[in-house]
Amino acid sequence: MGHRKYSAPRRGSLAYSPRRRAGSPIPRVNFWPERRDRKGLTGFIAYKLGMVTVFIVDDVPGSPTQGTEVAAGCTILATPPLHIIGVVLLKREDGYLLEIGRHIVSDLPPEVRERVRGVSPTSLSVDDLKASLSSAAQVRALAASYPREAGLSQKKAIILSIPVAGSAEEAFNYVVERLGKRLPVEEVFREGEFIDVVGVTKGHGFQGVVRRFGVKILPRKQRKTRRAVGAIGGRSPKYITRFVPRAGQVGFHYRTEYNKRVIKIWPDGKAPLPKGGFIRAPPPRCPAIALLGSVMGTPKRPVVLRTPAKPPRYSLGAPKLSAMVYASEVLVS
Repeated sequence: MGHRKYSAPRRGSLAYSPRRRAGSPIPRVNFWPERRDRKGLTGFIAYKLGMVTVFIVDDVPGSPTQGTEVAAGCTILATPPLHIIGVVLLKREDGYLLEIGRHIVSDLPPEVRERVRGVSPTSLSVDDLKASLSSAAQVRALAASYPREAGLSQKKAIILSIPVAGSAEEAFNYVVERLGKRLPVEEVFREGEFIDVVGVTKGHGFQGVVRRFGVKILPRKQRKTRRAVGAIGGRSPKYITRFVPRAGQVGFHYRTEYNKRVIKIWPDGKAPLPKGGFIRAPPPRCPAIALLGSVMGTPKRPVVLRTPAKPPRYSLGAPKLSAMVYASEVLVS
């Protein structure tokens, strides 16, 4: 092992640092891209159900299998309509977005009333908010999603502030017209387009360096432990650097996956389901959406569907779906 004195391959990836637990299973969106293709919300709340296999015609330009039928994994998400309960105005000051004021509708269901307690100090009427539009840099809609509509047992609603595309006046009028109403997923996204998925990954608890970073297991005759790093550092510096693999949390992290393609939308709530249902997920009682590829997290975990931050240079229409299979059971043919 003399060569290890001079160089050694890096143990593990430093792409994600620090590896700490997420604060909540409800994802936090740090960046909302602008939407220029059409007006409306730039995000939506969904709940993961399970995965199926789809047979579609590959229409990606330049793909080696372009024009042929291919099989790919697909994730089914329950997307109950969002309840627009309020509108928020934000201004930009010193590079930060600060709230000017907000308005929340008065007749709220019990699921939302338990989450919105009291009156915000910035609560204003719709007319007062409209008078402050000149100083607003962004308009957001307060949207509530009800997990019980997706078949989950959770009673309390999930509330998220979602930016609205367009100018401040156009976005404000868009939200005010829909205050107290339900917004379906087909009004936000369309079949064939690309979206980003923000969520929390599956948690695996506290793990060692072999599981966490892929460190090589030491030889059998090692005096102490084998599933550990051989050395955590030299005499200097007199601290452990951040490049040394250490045991800690694995999974349950905030992550964002870019450019997931929308394969199919079932606005009537009649998504094809296997006879026994998905594993660890109830059958959806609401509209559903199918995304190409996998989605982070466990079944029933909420995720946020967002307008793509780095969309591809090409645009595609709705794909040609020929079949959908789950555990050798044909759902769509």
